[in-house]
Amino acid sequence: MGIKRYFADKDNTISNAFENSLSDRGTTANMGAADILEAFVIHGQTSDTIDVAPSANNAANAEQTRFIVQFPISTVTADMAAGTLPSATGSIKFYLNLYNAPHGDTTPLDYSLDVFMLSEAWSEGTGLDMDNYSDLGASNWLTSSPGIDWTDAGGSYLSGVGTQKTATFDTGLENLSVDVSDQVYKWLDSTDNYGFLIKLPDSVVSGSQTVYTKKFFSRTSEFFHYRPTLEARWDSSRKDNRGNFFISSSIAPSADNINTLYLYNIVRGQLKNIPGLTGNTLSLEIKSGSTTPVGESLEIQNIAGVTVSSVTAGLLQENGSTVTGVYTASLASTSSYDTVFDVWHTTSLGGERTNFYTGSYQPNSFGTVDNLKGEEYTSSITNLKDSYTQGQVPQIRVFPRKKNWNPNIYTVASSTTTPEIIEDSYYQVHRIVDGMIVIPYGTGSSNNNFTKMSYDVSGNYFDLNTSYLEPGYAYGITFAYYLQGEYKEQSEVFKFRIKEEDK
Repeated sequence: MGIKRYFADKDNTISNAFENSLSDRGTTANMGAADILEAFVIHGQTSDTIDVAPSANNAANAEQTRFIVQFPISTVTADMAAGTLPSATGSIKFYLNLYNAPHGDTTPLDYSLDVFMLSEAWSEGTGLDMDNYSDLGASNWLTSSPGIDWTDAGGSYLSGVGTQKTATFDTGLENLSVDVSDQVYKWLDSTDNYGFLIKLPDSVVSGSQTVYTKKFFSRTSEFFHYRPTLEARWDSSRKDNRGNFFISSSIAPSADNINTLYLYNIVRGQLKNIPGLTGNTLSLEIKSGSTTPVGESLEIQNIAGVTVSSVTAGLLQENGSTVTGVYTASLASTSSYDTVFDVWHTTSLGGERTNFYTGSYQPNSFGTVDNLKGEEYTSSITNLKDSYTQGQVPQIRVFPRKKNWNPNIYTVASSTTTPEIIEDSYYQVHRIVDGMIVIPYGTGSSNNNFTKMSYDVSGNYFDLNTSYLEPGYAYGITFAYYLQGEYKEQSEVFKFRIKEEDK
């Protein structure tokens, strides 16, 4: 599952807006424990003159509210070191997610919010009052922490390349989801993490138009799914071509002629490295045969396009770390026998050949057609339970097949039904009661394909992290398949529930 969410560890709204008396500003008010984050700019609520053109006078007199939020970047660093996240920043993206809080006040239209990197440490505080600004404390508009002023009132932030992002809104009711990868990369590199400052643009502050008011849920919100998150996204799919091995063809790009085979060394139910291997490597050769491999090794090509009799297999590299007990090798082959055998062996143990595993697969051929007819599929989940406990990470097994598949009695009785493998397949999770999408389809390179499913000889699969699902609710899983240049959402909905903990 190529998605991991980090919840904010502190947030706060800071303001220089007038109190109800319209004589004093709430610059020392703290709202760190409120369940709302707010941003607005108000012009002309007092008798101050408003210039038609943007001006420093407008900016000085404007009433502003903005908010700050911080996430545990040290935990992100630890997860990258542990291999939970990719260690190469180029293969992972980070999104700041904030969720709209409906309210009865005026909501702005067609506007934007700027997201900056804060440059100073700050305290969250325990204030609640967002109306009268009666709860005093730090942080606030003037001070970042008790007894420490911001270098710049309203929150000090960095400037320069990669320190700012902008989120745009049409109706004012949207959630905020913005790619903040550049900013997070800076924190992961060496820049101190003080979190984000989210505010209306300076052009609004110096202008004459009031923008009032945008609200988001804060980290103390009672609504589990609406709390601010920093979301890591990456493509975590594994592609084991044992069930969809294609022989090389001139009609396919060279990359599509390469197939990857996997070997899973399971000992007493656990993945274990094979002991005694030199550099944790094996040799993989391909042989023909009817029921067992016979004869000499067949010629194959390695990923460099060189013709060889065997290729080297090594431990799977995933997220910058080696995966225990999972060996992979990639190759291209022109052998079109009905059944082909893959023999995994080594000569590193005492100089004698040792065969560790012999598998088989039925190679397929690429082909052209004289009409463009889209295939339709039906899907099922073979191992979905009625309920899970929050925090479980079940591996969900998906069984797709062509919709027009109509086996006869002989087919059913004499063979095992094999799944169709959908190479570009994605899942989505929504809450049943209101349709809220909790984990969206992570389709396309812009999203890093973060809900792209893996596959092996048994079909498609993915790991479902139920930590992101609130207990006491039912959820539904749906699928989308990328076929002939378009995403096709499947009609099936697979339901399960997250159990509430025993009191």
